[in-house]
Amino acid sequence: MSTRLSWREKLSYGIGNFGINLSFGMTGAYLMYFYTDIYGVDPGTVASLFLIARAIDGLFDPFMGLLIDRTDTRWGKHRPYLLGLALPFALCGVAVFWTPPLGDVGKIVYIFTSYTLLGMLYSGVSLPLNSMLPTLTRDARERTATNAIRETLGSGATVGIGYAALPLVHALGGDSEAHGFLLVAALLALVTIAALVLTFANTREREAPTESPQVLTTRQSVQATKGNWPWIATMLVNFCFWIGFTAHLQSFIYYARDVLRQPELVSSLMLTMLAVLVGTALSAPIANRIGKRATGIIGGGLAMAATAAIALSDAPAWLVATNIAAYLGQGLIGGLLFALMADAVDFGEWKSGFRAQGFLFAASSFGVKLGMSIGGAAGAWMLSRAGYVAGMEATPAVQAAITAGHVWFPAISFAAMAASLKLFTFPTAYAQGARTSGA
Repeated sequence: MSTRLSWREKLSYGIGNFGINLSFGMTGAYLMYFYTDIYGVDPGTVASLFLIARAIDGLFDPFMGLLIDRTDTRWGKHRPYLLGLALPFALCGVAVFWTPPLGDVGKIVYIFTSYTLLGMLYSGVSLPLNSMLPTLTRDARERTATNAIRETLGSGATVGIGYAALPLVHALGGDSEAHGFLLVAALLALVTIAALVLTFANTREREAPTESPQVLTTRQSVQATKGNWPWIATMLVNFCFWIGFTAHLQSFIYYARDVLRQPELVSSLMLTMLAVLVGTALSAPIANRIGKRATGIIGGGLAMAATAAIALSDAPAWLVATNIAAYLGQGLIGGLLFALMADAVDFGEWKSGFRAQGFLFAASSFGVKLGMSIGGAAGAWMLSRAGYVAGMEATPAVQAAITAGHVWFPAISFAAMAASLKLFTFPTAYAQGARTSGA
């Protein structure tokens, strides 16, 4: 019989994502600006950093997944990592916003090392949290609802810090933005540690594999990917989603300041990400009614059309409306990402006999990291090619580059994301079985 989860456990699971996403939201929205305009790093160097560092920690993800699959402790396979890596992850989230007085080469070495390490530690806490979902319950509706809470709280952290970061930086740092960013990052680190400890304490891994060995070999973990089209589809969706989301998010401050000439709009436009919470909250009931795939395709189409429409006007009301619509669409599909992967884990076990949730989630996370690296690097690379110089008036070429990174690149990515869901299908024999996903 499938387990019904208490609200305490559902909420505690989501709070872990809230803590992790505080650091993610801070770096995603402001790290490129921090590197180029505060620490004085060339945008071309930042582009290379984002691409190479994300590729490295993306390659680390499958190894982390294999480690999870081979872990067997009294606390389960996943929860020990949340407790053991909470402090290192939080401290590294502070380190990337530190500006040690170094020369040009020293700066590059420092930001490359700290940013790469942050990405690896992010995998060390996020992968166990994500892949733990199938172990909480086998009930598809309970998973969808639990994941919606997780995504709502995670998105809330991203939205909240996106909106509040700059006012907090100026309030705490005074005339020194560098000092302000460091203090804000330190405050977020404390919250992150508390959130991950709470998740460890209040969740339980209770759903053991039915026939699969408790500890898998590498070959057995890889076997669960063969012919697993739902997993391939989810990996592609993750890849395209994070290209678009990362490119759009990190260019907010440049778009408002250099294209719209209205820098005061940064916080207001960041606040439109609240629509992600609405979309995420709606994703579970809509998916339970029309299916996850159809819900995701609708969300991707809305995100694509609304993002493209942003460039049609610089009127604040229009910008707010189009961003709200775009984020609503992103929430509809974003709220389902890990529920889709949980379904793929079940299907992989049915098809291969091996329940490799750690490896499957980690391999999909490689798509996430690759998408984030491309989305982050593309915006910085376009700035570099256009001749962006921090503190200088933006030329028409720079404005065009910013618009491409903020509008057109994400819109194309969201269209590809919706198309990828066409692959999220199950064989008739499986769909009619006891573990139907409702996709």
